Amino acid sequence: MDNPLPAIGDRVFIVDMARCVGCFTCAVACKDRADLPDELDWLRVETHVTGTYPQPTLAFRVVHCFHCVAPACAAPCPSRAIHATEEGWVTIDRELCVACGACATACPWAAIALDAEGVPTKCDGCVDELALGWDPTCVRACPMRALAWAEPHELARPRRADPTWDGAGLAPRVYYAVREGDAPKGETDG
Repeated sequence: MDNPLPAIGDRVFIVDMARCVGCFTCAVACKDRADLPDELDWLRVETHVTGTYPQPTLAFRVVHCFHCVAPACAAPCPSRAIHATEEGWVTIDRELCVACGACATACPWAAIALDAEGVPTKCDGCVDELALGWDPTCVRACPMRALAWAEPHELARPRRADPTWDGAGLAPRVYYAVREGDAPKGETDG
């Protein structure tokens, strides 16, 4: 292989929800890097609203493919086009894909999008950039430094895991961090 995939190891996508202001810079940078059409997104920012006027509270959750250890998207694929690599990345082989959409339906976080031909597409983890020693595009783009690609213990600020996050038993490689006492509750607006 000319450009081997970097191994994930113990690294995860860290989202510091106390720092994210919902600016969508990460989403725009991802779309630009992957040259995605307007109707297709690999990364989205969900808005969680709690409280009521005059004291509403907003929290933002960055969502994309988390390259799960036990990916729910892989099992229903009849052609085995989507699978976890030895390095830990969940990839889609477009040549094997039969465009049935079963993987997109199976992902509990709706992290797989179907392109205009019905072929699934998703976050690739910026493995080409990681191989160069860079952080993923979304991490580098974040003006609030709310995103990181690291081991959870490397988070410099005092945080704890978001108790409202449910990994659905799939071991997603994400760590949502909140301040002590903070936890988004309520409805997701998008």
